[in-house]
Amino acid sequence: MTGKGRRQSVSGWSMTPHNRFPFARHTLGWFLGAALCLGAALPSTARAAAMPTQAAASATTSSETAIERAMKAVVAISPQDEAARKQNGDSEAAGGSGFVIDASGLILTNAHVVAKLDMVEVTFSNGKRYKGKVIGRDGRTDLALIKIEAGEPLPVLKFAKSSKLPLGAKVFALGNPMGNRFSVTSGIISGYDRAYDVAWPVNFIQHDAALNPGNSGGPLITEEGEVIGINTATPPETIFDIGIGLAIPAELAAKIAPKLLADGKVVRGRLGVTASSADAGMAEALGAPGKSGLIIDAVSKGGAAERAGIRIGDLLLSVEGRRLEVVRDLSMALIDTRPGEQVKVQVIRDGRPVELAVALESDGDTAGERGKAAALSMDLGGGAQGGFVLGFEFKADPSGKVVVGKVEEASIGQMYGLYEGDELLAVDGVAVRDPAAAMAAITRSTRDVSVLRIQRAGQGTLHVALPLSAEAAKARRPGVPRRFPRGPL
Repeated sequence: MTGKGRRQSVSGWSMTPHNRFPFARHTLGWFLGAALCLGAALPSTARAAAMPTQAAASATTSSETAIERAMKAVVAISPQDEAARKQNGDSEAAGGSGFVIDASGLILTNAHVVAKLDMVEVTFSNGKRYKGKVIGRDGRTDLALIKIEAGEPLPVLKFAKSSKLPLGAKVFALGNPMGNRFSVTSGIISGYDRAYDVAWPVNFIQHDAALNPGNSGGPLITEEGEVIGINTATPPETIFDIGIGLAIPAELAAKIAPKLLADGKVVRGRLGVTASSADAGMAEALGAPGKSGLIIDAVSKGGAAERAGIRIGDLLLSVEGRRLEVVRDLSMALIDTRPGEQVKVQVIRDGRPVELAVALESDGDTAGERGKAAALSMDLGGGAQGGFVLGFEFKADPSGKVVVGKVEEASIGQMYGLYEGDELLAVDGVAVRDPAAAMAAITRSTRDVSVLRIQRAGQGTLHVALPLSAEAAKARRPGVPRRFPRGPL
């Protein structure tokens, strides 16, 4: 997957179609030539009668819409081997969509459409099928590149110069939803810079053209037939259309595709940390009033962050001057970096600012900077019965560690993610060694929130943001952790 020998098949990544319809052109030329030859032998009345037919044929050709032209470059993608098809059910419904970005046979789609497959079947709207080789994938942006050998130049879709159309501009989603191959739905641009969750490092285009399973990897086009995005997901709460569709911007796709062609993957740098979001209330509890950032939950042993001096419990404020609020901000700050590249990071430690230089390590395809929600478990609903009650206790275990004891049902402790047996490491960044002192540090605090650093078997280090009043609990609803997403369509 080095890509050597593939690069010459693309000329400057202009994405410009050329010689799109050679068969149609040669056939039309033959037809006109034959008609002219026949016309010489026909009576004048017969020649006159033939003229409207030619004019009508010309009008039919010129009346082809931008969407109809674009659909010729759209493909359905499905597993190529029979075993994979049976595993995915009906072959017509399996897989997703894609579109040709170079006439030599390069097809762009979502990484989750091809999953771990090396070979796929690619079908065009004219019924032609080809074996496709997956030559590159990038799990972080969810983009993949397929190569087919068509034996002739293929129709191509061009990327628009900018994906930023005015809000309300009309757009069309082309693809293969629910096994309904080569379908088109329409909608408008609803917004920009949308997030799927706290981890996926893509600023999506939001639109309301209907998307359903099978649309993934298909193009989102303008009325002129230019691609402004790659349809990838609906919100994580559903896999079906609810009027909110998310598309990867064309600018990002145009930047990733050449890298996939050249190397088969995108190699990036990473810090090597696990982090949680910390809002202003949590930051204040950690000695950084008026700030927000990421709490470092874990540091990879021997990794870039540990070598640079980043510690568990540090409040990470920025990377190269870019402010951080959620985990995806960190991923996006590093999206264009390379292993070995040095970046400056700013942290708050024990209430004091510290600036560190980190020589980045190599990132995995889908790993990224791992993140967790700082507040876990259930929704608070209407508040705990009997007023505001923390509803948990600390105790010392036989080894002398401070651990969470009994946690009452429907208490604040339970709702915000504390479990019996959790080891308490620190309260508001201060290490604890005594159960009574730990509880006193929480109950006597004058802040709205207390940040508990805990160790949980099988999950490592976590930070729990515990509200300290009913008002703070109403403003701080427990979060729901999500794994790194694989687009649901």
